[in-house]
Parts: sequence; C-alpha cells; structure tokens
Amino acid sequence: MENTKPKKSVLETIGNISILVGLAVFAVPALAVFGIDGPQQVMIKTFGAFGEPGILLAVFMVCAVLTMLLGTVNRILPLLAGFGTGIVLFAGAFDIPYLGAIRTALFRFPPFSQSGPALFSGALAIVTGLFMARSENIKPLPALLGPSIPPIILLLVLTAWSPFTYNEVSRNMDASTFERAMRSISTTLGKTYVNPEVERAVRQVVEEKDKTLQEKEQALKELSARLERTEADKKALERSLKDSAQLTKELEAAKQALKDLEGRIEKDNAPVKGGRYDLAVQPTNPIVRDFAVKIASAAPGPWDDPQGSKVPNAAGAKQLVLIHGAISSNWKYVSDPAVSWTDYTSPASRTIALGLAGDCDDYATVMASCIIAVGGRARIIHGFRGNQGHAWAEVWLGRGFSADRILQTVASYSGRSSASLAVSRDTGTDDRWLVLDWELGRYSFSANTVTLAWMSN
Repeated sequence: MENTKPKKSVLETIGNISILVGLAVFAVPALAVFGIDGPQQVMIKTFGAFGEPGILLAVFMVCAVLTMLLGTVNRILPLLAGFGTGIVLFAGAFDIPYLGAIRTALFRFPPFSQSGPALFSGALAIVTGLFMARSENIKPLPALLGPSIPPIILLLVLTAWSPFTYNEVSRNMDASTFERAMRSISTTLGKTYVNPEVERAVRQVVEEKDKTLQEKEQALKELSARLERTEADKKALERSLKDSAQLTKELEAAKQALKDLEGRIEKDNAPVKGGRYDLAVQPTNPIVRDFAVKIASAAPGPWDDPQGSKVPNAAGAKQLVLIHGAISSNWKYVSDPAVSWTDYTSPASRTIALGLAGDCDDYATVMASCIIAVGGRARIIHGFRGNQGHAWAEVWLGRGFSADRILQTVASYSGRSSASLAVSRDTGTDDRWLVLDWELGRYSFSANTVTLAWMSN
C-alpha cells in the first residue's frame, strides 16, 4: 500500500528542528537554577555577555519564532498565547535585550521576579503553545487559555513551594530586610529609584552569605547614601545640561576671541627663564586681560563679594568654570623634555597669541594669569615623581564654610559633585585651593613630591 502522508519541506524541517535547538540552549540557564552552573560558566567564558541567561532565553525565543513561522503549525492562536505568556514570564525575571520595560512593570510582584519559577513556567507556555498549534481541531478559547493559564498557575506553585526558588536557607536571604530596604529607598529618594537595577543591588547585599544581619543593614544604609549622592549629581547634571546651549555659545565666543588675538605678539614678549612665573604670569597684559574678560563676560558680575576679598562668589564660580573650559578645550599640547623647569617658560600673552599651545607649565601660566585678570587669586604647583614632573594651577576658594559653599556652586555649574572635585588645603591657614589641571578639579599626575612654585597676592 502506497504511503500517502505528505513529505515535509526543507523549511518545515528547519522549523521543527529549531525548537530542539532552543530547548538545548534553554537547558543551560535551567541547570544553573538547580546549582549546576558549569554549562553557564562555559557559555559566559566562551561568548562573554552573549552567554548570559537573558541572551540565552532570547535565543530560545528566536528558535520558537522560527518554529512558529516554518514548522508544522495548524493554528496560530495558541502560538501567540504561549509566546506572549513566555515573553512576559522570562522578561520579568531576566535581563533580556529590549524587554527591560516588562521587567520594570512586573518586578513589584515577587512571583514574576524569581528566576527559577519564571524560567520553567515561561518554557511551559511556549512549548504548550507550539504543541497545541499542531492540532487542527482545537477551539479558540482553549487555544487562548491553554498556553497561558497553566504556566501562571505553575509559577505561583513553584514560587510558594519549590526548593530551588527564593528562600532564606539556600540563599541566606532575609526577605523582611529586603522589603525594608526597598521601602526606605522609595521613601527617601522617591519611586524613581525603585527599579530593577536598584532591586538587584539590594538583593546582592542581603544575599551575602558571609555577612551578619547587622552588617547587611549597614551595607544597605551605605547603598542608600550612595543613591542619594547619585540623585544630587543627577540634578546638578540636569541643571548643567539646561545651560549647555549657552555654554557652547560662550566657548565659541572664547575661540573667536582667541583668533582675534593671534599674531599680536609684542617684540619684548620673549620666553623667560624657566620657573620665573613672576614674569610669565601676566594678568595685566592687554592680550591676557582681553582674552580673560571676553570669556568671563558670559557670566557678568564681580568675581568676589565683597570686592577685593578675592573669594569667588556665584558669578566668580561660573567665570572660573568658563575660563578653565575655554583654555582646556582649545589647548594644543606640545611637550617640553625639560623636567627641571629651568629652560624657559612662555609668557601668558605669548602663549595666547600663538593659539594656546605649549606644555603643562605654559598651561598653568595662562590659567593663573586669566584667573587673576578677572579678580581671583591663583598659584602654580610643581609635582615630581622620579624623573617625571608636572605643573598645574590652582584657584583660591577661601576658607571654611565659604570655601565649601563656593565649591558646591562650582560643582553645580560643571555638572559634577563637590566630592569629586580635587581641592588642596593648607594646614596652617585652612586655605582651600581648587585644582585647575587639564580637567577641572582632577589631578592628571600622581606626584610623590609637591612644591609651591609661585603664588599671587
């Protein structure tokens, strides 16, 4: 008797095989749930981030899609129901590319955030949908509910009972500690910070096996404090970004001022002996004065209050940020092989007129000159490490509370936190000096020995 069963096409065969490949990939994170993480580690070591559980589950879902498109399928409704349910369950517990919004929406519901139950329930939904799609006689309601309701029930059962899911014994996890930490973060910082990323960080703390409950509580307090600092930095950055268009215009104006000054080198403006900053720093030189005032005019007002104190006020804080930004962003570094600082130093006016080119001591000279030209007080520091050396300028912020306050103002204008700005303090007088290196408030050179090379009045 002749066999009348139709032969499967090549594409249909590929579709049917795809789900087997997907199940093989799925087995890797499934084994990890039971503590057999050898295959998972091999995948991560071999493929890097592409071996993470979220990526492997994405591959599993792609294989399911291929089966849905190419394999033996008679009904589309159970496929869509199973695939949709599986995506929701997987994305609620794993970091799957492009599905982060699902996890954000579901992470408040504990069953959906637990990897073990979600893993098996999601797989059940997809596989059930694939098998039900092969039936020719299935009705719409069973086709819709069959791949979705049983997996949800399985999720709830596994969450409540299963030995491989979220429990205090196997993971040393204190649920009440976790909940208190999340409520505290929500109360302190608002619901913006109640998200999967913060949840992961909190879970990592409370699941530490080598820490006591008191140590975990302390670690959670430190995490909350870091988040508070992050929120403050974020707000400062947002304020800075609002001014970004204006700052861009101001820097462009500084560049134009630089072009206007190019070529105005006076005959008596030759390089001076190295280290003679008393000659190289030229705050009253017309070229330097014009250049500094042009930049600072974007933040009009006196540098200090009261005038003559040289302690920067809000306008002075913005002026120093603008001056540093204009010089550092336009500087063309040309190295000087001399480390002894005894060869020569280019006067500030010469360096400006040449287009802001030179090495670190030339940079420090121009920076100090411009700060003094608009009313500030500056100094130049030499740092040494072995046979290497570096020079940088520093601007005086005052002492005590007033220095702390102006540092906060500088931080807000620069989009940084005040804690991230490097400030040196004179122990005898409590004078505070903000570092004006290649980057505002950040040392670029780790010196073993530091000396004061020059300071203005």
